[in-house]
Amino acid sequence: MNVSGHEKSTGINNHFYWDGDKLSHAYIVAGNLADSLAMAVVCSGSGGKKPCMTCPHCGKAARHIHPDIIIVDKLPDKREIVIEQLRELKKDVIVVPNEAGKKAYIINDADSMNVNAQNAFLQILEEPPSHAVFILRTENPVALLPTVRSRCVHLKTKYETDAPDSTATEMANGFFSAIDRGNVPLTKFMFRLEKLDKNAFNEFLTTAHEQVAMRLRAPVPNEQRLSYETLARTERLLIRAREMFDLNVGIGHISGMLCAGLINL
Repeated sequence: MNVSGHEKSTGINNHFYWDGDKLSHAYIVAGNLADSLAMAVVCSGSGGKKPCMTCPHCGKAARHIHPDIIIVDKLPDKREIVIEQLRELKKDVIVVPNEAGKKAYIINDADSMNVNAQNAFLQILEEPPSHAVFILRTENPVALLPTVRSRCVHLKTKYETDAPDSTATEMANGFFSAIDRGNVPLTKFMFRLEKLDKNAFNEFLTTAHEQVAMRLRAPVPNEQRLSYETLARTERLLIRAREMFDLNVGIGHISGMLCAGLINL
């Protein structure tokens, strides 16, 4: 298990045992680790390790009836978690726990949150109440916005490996540099983009969208080398690119769309 700071935990396959007195406010986990972590959040055992598996809270958590463990799933008629669900979560978060000292929110398939939902969740993460712990269950954490990932502790089983995003950051930086330098550099960059595999292209889209969002939120956008109008157009095109990618459109077609939309801006 990899944890940050002074927090301590031990992992046995997909089980979690807490051995510290301080929990983070948000975690990224895979598989059954989410359930064990939620049980640790509500556990009232007096021993060192949690979950203790013997207190009433652990008993209810094991039977999936604990009122302070809240599950967020995709709606039956939706392919992704939408912003309306995060708005409802935000309302629930301010309510104090029913029985335990804390509330655990498990967001299943967290990577299925669309961009708007992730941005809404980011607002919750920026000022979380002390009684709430968010658990993002996902097998594909790179699909989460970098700003969301940076605010969470990533607990890993021994089967998981780190997936560095240096290539995605490099490609995103190259993307904005190419836009600034003109049509020929932009076209050359798109040929590089077409050669990425699906995972790398997915990381590029995520990182590039986060970068353009940060640039648009800058205090004085018009002092940047790229104009506010160019950044806004780029953001719309990246959102469209994400929609096409999620529909399994080929990377070549998506790169072509981006190139055509950005040429002569």
